[in-house]
Amino acid sequence: MRFLNGFILIGLLLFIISLMGLMSGNRLLTEPGQAVNPYSWLLYLGASALMLVNGAVSVWNSQQNEKQNPKPTENAPATEATEEANPQ
Repeated sequence: MRFLNGFILIGLLLFIISLMGLMSGNRLLTEPGQAVNPYSWLLYLGASALMLVNGAVSVWNSQQNEKQNPKPTENAPATEATEEANPQ
């Protein structure tokens, strides 16, 4: 669940829509009265790939940020800046 962000969710939905369009001969992806575009499922597949890559980069960037700036734990001693801000 940690790596499931909005980009990945949208990418998965677009991938499912792309597969459904491929299986239905793109009739699912066409408005009523319009001519069927035989390549519209590829547009959704490309958008899906773009969103999944964007989600993966977002997760990777988050992990790199956590490695550089680890969160202080509850058992860790207070830093000097915290002690100066809260004199007792």
